[in-house]
Amino acid sequence: MSLLLVAVALFAQTAIAQTYTLLHSFSGPDGGSPTGLIQTADGTFYGAAVLGGDVNTCDPDGCGTLFKTDSAGHFTVLHVFHASDGYHPTGLVQGLDGNFYGTSVSGGQPSGGGAGAIFRIDPAGNFQVLYAFTGGFACCDGAGPTGPPIQASDGNFYGTTGGGGAFRDIHHQGGFGTVYQFNPVTGVVTILHSFNFDGDGFYPNSPLIQGKDGFLYGTTRQGSGPFRVGPGTAFKIDTGGNFTLVAVLAGQPLSGLIQTDDGNFYGTNEGLGGSVFRLDALGNFSFINKFDGADGWNPQFRLLHASDGFFYGTAPEGGLLDFQGGDIFRLDASGTLSVLHSFTITGADGFGPNTQLIQGADGALYGTTGIGGTNRHGTIFRFDQRVPGPVASVTVNPAVVVSGQRSTGTIKLSSPAPPGGMIVNLGAMQGQIVIPSKVTVRAGATKRRFTIKTLTIGAAATVRIYAYAAGQGVRTTITVTP
Repeated sequence: MSLLLVAVALFAQTAIAQTYTLLHSFSGPDGGSPTGLIQTADGTFYGAAVLGGDVNTCDPDGCGTLFKTDSAGHFTVLHVFHASDGYHPTGLVQGLDGNFYGTSVSGGQPSGGGAGAIFRIDPAGNFQVLYAFTGGFACCDGAGPTGPPIQASDGNFYGTTGGGGAFRDIHHQGGFGTVYQFNPVTGVVTILHSFNFDGDGFYPNSPLIQGKDGFLYGTTRQGSGPFRVGPGTAFKIDTGGNFTLVAVLAGQPLSGLIQTDDGNFYGTNEGLGGSVFRLDALGNFSFINKFDGADGWNPQFRLLHASDGFFYGTAPEGGLLDFQGGDIFRLDASGTLSVLHSFTITGADGFGPNTQLIQGADGALYGTTGIGGTNRHGTIFRFDQRVPGPVASVTVNPAVVVSGQRSTGTIKLSSPAPPGGMIVNLGAMQGQIVIPSKVTVRAGATKRRFTIKTLTIGAAATVRIYAYAAGQGVRTTITVTP
């Protein structure tokens, strides 16, 4: 915890990058805590809000809504949930028929009860419950869908539930979760796999993807290690229900996986600050980035592999301005990371980004925050990642220093400093070095050097150094040896 407090103190500053555009601020009746976006061929964005809508016949915070908007922020509510048709929707996917499909975490029964539902809605807002889960304490259906289903190459939809299934014990009466198939023609749900607390993982917690090999891939939050409460797992399953454990992960994934053209899979873990990891086709696991607070904290959402080859993601906490705010980050496969935007709990741009980013038809990034905005119910935003931030790079020379000696850091700006100069803030995430808290790049200049003093230490340490302005920043490392 002390490291977190140091991070907050080091990176206290208020500013909003100009590449961020607020498109909509949720008010409650139109939704609250949106869960991300999809974009259709006509350029319209569609999404779901977990809360908001009807607060009279549903939860005090509402059962959620479905909505659409355009890139200018023209917003329309398509559906308001009332429990009997489900509540707390998890997002949308567009089917091959042009309609939208999704799931709700709970509800779906005429009484308002139930363990969640699969639904369909067309672009005009015509809504229909297609299947209501009965899981929970009743064998052997699923309970609590964890995200919108995907439509696989065979035309059926596939997804996971966080509870239910055929296996349960005295301590887990609600079951350990399932993988299911939904046939949109017959309306039949088939449970392909019930997680069994026996080494295959349990509590799947994210949507599936269909890999290049045709298998469906997903993750469980827990299920390995002593007493089966250790790190989560990655798995694959074919459309016939043949299940394979792919890897035991070093953490608890919440986001699921993405696959890149080279066949590798990438995902995020929470716990101990969180991480980004890579899995190769053989299930070999490696870390790409371990978060320290300044670059974000406990990412919980899928990465986006954008057209420029970079990975983009969000963290609901951490960042360079306010530890409670969260951030947008960019990462390459080698682990080089930049913070593109830092949220604050007092800013009108929202905070706590809570979904996978998408790349719009215009090339920019679009996403949502779960909290904040004008009405404090979350926001929809656009972020143009192609506009360079004020700080282009920070380097150190030498990069390996014997303790007690000095090194030199160099800040490079993306463009000449304005009249009056530009203040660039500096921070180090560990105590083995001493650097200025900020430096000023003089007007018209693009570079500024600073001195790095190292302390006497007994063991080698690699320290991250951040340079940032207006909530955008870059980092480098210096290694101090005894």
